[in-house]
Amino acid sequence: MKRTLSLIFMCGALLTLPGAAQDSESSSSSEYLRSMFTVEGSDIRQGCSTTQASGKKPLKDLVPGCLIPLFHGNKGLYGSFANLPPGNSFALGAALMDTELNLGVWRMDWQIDGQGSFNGSWTTGGFLTMRLTEIGGSQPKPDSGTASNPPAPPANPNKPILLHPPNVHQGPIKHLPNLGENETPLLLNFYAFHTALNQVTFFGIGPNTLPANRSFFALQETIAGFNLERPVGYGFHLLGELNGRWPTIGTDTGQSSPTIQQAYTESTAPGLSGQPGFLQLGEGMAFTHQVGGLGKAADFGANFNLDWSANFQQFHAFTAAPYSFRRLTLDSTNEINLLKRFKAKDGSSTSEQFGTLTLRGWFVESIAPAGNAVPFYFQPTLGGGDIDKERTLASYADYRFRAPNALLFRAQYEQPIPKYSFVGLVFRADAGKVGDARGDMDIAHLRHSYGAGFTLRAGNYPYVVVMYGWGGPEGTRSFADVNTSAISAGGGMASLW
Repeated sequence: MKRTLSLIFMCGALLTLPGAAQDSESSSSSEYLRSMFTVEGSDIRQGCSTTQASGKKPLKDLVPGCLIPLFHGNKGLYGSFANLPPGNSFALGAALMDTELNLGVWRMDWQIDGQGSFNGSWTTGGFLTMRLTEIGGSQPKPDSGTASNPPAPPANPNKPILLHPPNVHQGPIKHLPNLGENETPLLLNFYAFHTALNQVTFFGIGPNTLPANRSFFALQETIAGFNLERPVGYGFHLLGELNGRWPTIGTDTGQSSPTIQQAYTESTAPGLSGQPGFLQLGEGMAFTHQVGGLGKAADFGANFNLDWSANFQQFHAFTAAPYSFRRLTLDSTNEINLLKRFKAKDGSSTSEQFGTLTLRGWFVESIAPAGNAVPFYFQPTLGGGDIDKERTLASYADYRFRAPNALLFRAQYEQPIPKYSFVGLVFRADAGKVGDARGDMDIAHLRHSYGAGFTLRAGNYPYVVVMYGWGGPEGTRSFADVNTSAISAGGGMASLW
């Protein structure tokens, strides 16, 4: 009960803080909210009234013109969708948000939302993001108005669209991909949310568990805290976080397999007998860099997007429970965007992206002091989807392999179909393993999986990803994910899990 009241209080504080920042422009919170809905109503009316140059309004323009403002916008109340972690269905809800707040040197946006799924799982919470526009009194140089804008590149009507919306993960900390688009010397992100999942799968701990060992449990967790990012030059970013985390393990009944409480004990599933609160700190550094491009005389080329990070986290149990531990996470993601030259009818040319090759390496190592163990609900998993909704080793069941240490290598190629760029093709190869001990983490005996599928795209984003996975001794699997970052206003708080 105390946890729920604390969550409600913090969400209320996140909502009222932006309103207080607008006192000079609005006399009350009601006027502030009224102005938000006025902007949203105007966007909806404008979207529904958009016509072609001929004055006609065909159904293919009317429907998206009216629907898009209901799910996209800068401020107001929007419909919200969320892919909850595997086993917990698709969730629907609403998001109240404002992304246009300015308070002196701070630019801010906030969101409060909640979604519920068809199996009774749900998530709710809020966040406030603050971007500093100056440090030490420095001001951006005013536009002199004398510079001329360069001519716009020619538009290719058949240009394939490849754009990946950002995903923000609560843990481990990861630099926010939109920072480069909104350059700032400091970013602060405050949040508080609660998620209740009615179905999570557990096969045991270690690399050699069997599908027959499957059991189920329910998981609830409240997280409140903040993280920050500070660019320091040359592509490097300093990262930090401070969280309070309160997990609870429950019983998932009504399944064909037993509950975790029936099949396992504290010795085989550390943390099963009790779940204390945790103070969780984190420090890290990320390196991002773009290099390459299409030469003046070249018809083909590539640019490289490098995103490397190292994070170190500390989980301190509030009580004397033996569950304190530390965790090191290394992540190297490298996107190679393939380019070709496009020549317009008027003879001008520009480069366009026609495919993306992604190479990724991911490593997690946990260190527990003598007498302590890493709770099973905080251990990383490989196989299917995980608690962060990341897909790995697609041919295996969700949460299939779980242990304190994990290693993954990935190669993926994505290419929209020319002239039908609303459909894209995706091919993926994964190799990885989990380990009970740090000495188990080598590249021997890796599990392998392959995947092929397609994406449905609109408005520059992949809305739906459908993939078929094969490889390994446990058969094949297929899955379909809805990209909530593309559809909903902010993707819902589940995207912060």
